[in-house]
Amino acid sequence: MNRLLIFVLFLISTPVFSQEINEKRSIELYPNPASEFINLKLNSNFKIDDYDLSIHSLIGNQMNFNKEIISDNELRIFLEEFNNGYYFLILDNTILDKREIIKFSKN
Repeated sequence: MNRLLIFVLFLISTPVFSQEINEKRSIELYPNPASEFINLKLNSNFKIDDYDLSIHSLIGNQMNFNKEIISDNELRIFLEEFNNGYYFLILDNTILDKREIIKFSKN
């Protein structure tokens, strides 16, 4: 009976754990470090339109940026106006109400 209970608990908990791991790996940012632009690619069921994007400097100032939508799941952000340094790309998922923060550098 104990083995059956442990097995059932394992089956119930495993997909949720796997889903959380896949969610964390669902966003790619490249190249990093960057010089002219960065590409943001979503590997999940979400589209670029499902996210509110902002970029902040290391001291917290919000940066203005130009972007180009490459596909439903890919976006290019131009960095010509940025000084060299570290920045944070903040992605707010409007459907799940979750926030993802990715650090990148501009050389």
